[in-house]
Amino acid sequence: MNLLEPYIPLAAALGIAILTYIFASNFDVSFGKSAASRVGSFASEDRRGLTDKLGDSLVDRIGLSPKSLDISLLWAQLGSMYKNKTVGSVIGQGIAFASVGLIFMVLFQNFSPTFIGLVFLAGYYPIMTLNGDAKKIKDEVKRTLPETASLIAAEMSAGSSAETAVTRSAVLPGSLSRMLQQAIEEATQSGGLLFSRDQIQGRLYAHIETYQMPQLNAFASQVDLVASRGSDGPSQMAQVVRGLAREYRTEVTRQAEELDGRLLMPITLFFFIPLLAAIFIPLGVSILQTF
Repeated sequence: MNLLEPYIPLAAALGIAILTYIFASNFDVSFGKSAASRVGSFASEDRRGLTDKLGDSLVDRIGLSPKSLDISLLWAQLGSMYKNKTVGSVIGQGIAFASVGLIFMVLFQNFSPTFIGLVFLAGYYPIMTLNGDAKKIKDEVKRTLPETASLIAAEMSAGSSAETAVTRSAVLPGSLSRMLQQAIEEATQSGGLLFSRDQIQGRLYAHIETYQMPQLNAFASQVDLVASRGSDGPSQMAQVVRGLAREYRTEVTRQAEELDGRLLMPITLFFFIPLLAAIFIPLGVSILQTF
């Protein structure tokens, strides 16, 4: 008997109880409320979903908030995904999926390692999806970084200030432009500086630093430096563009060299093994039939 088998029904029952409690807590049965009180209740009502409440409650109670998930969620939200979601939402969704898997495991009395692995996979799937969406936005930002720097350099060469150049580059479509727009809005609303001055950190670098990408941090610090150079700024920005383009070409070359190794496993699983099976299984069956 599997050592975990006696505890699986208990875990499934606990999951069902938690889901039932949270589902029931969404209902508020009351009578005789005035129109004003109903409007007030609606304004203050917590309209989060079931999985959001479950995950946020878990995060608040045990302090479970991995920094990597916070960063991944920040990147995904930059790409206009996971709006009004939190890390607790993702964790709660994983708990809900795993609980459903446990319920099916108990109902079908299937406690095999494969089924247990599928339950863990179901619980991890929302986190895996979040990390995948965040990676897509990161790759997009890396691709558009040299282009955005080129536009800033062109604007400065035409006589625009560094702030004007960054503001104009923020109107382009894409996640990096949204990031620049957010930094500009923060500087405008707070009355702070967009670029660093006299040991005061600018909002551009402070905002970009929260995404924790080395290429972006280097870009923001270089733009900060260029903004303080005055008439020498355009030539300095042109050097920044050349450096970013060189780094991007190096990264693309490295990824192209690693492509063969990355394709080896998918080719083996989805082409080579099925091909061998299609050849040798009929051959083996025909050999066995001769005896």
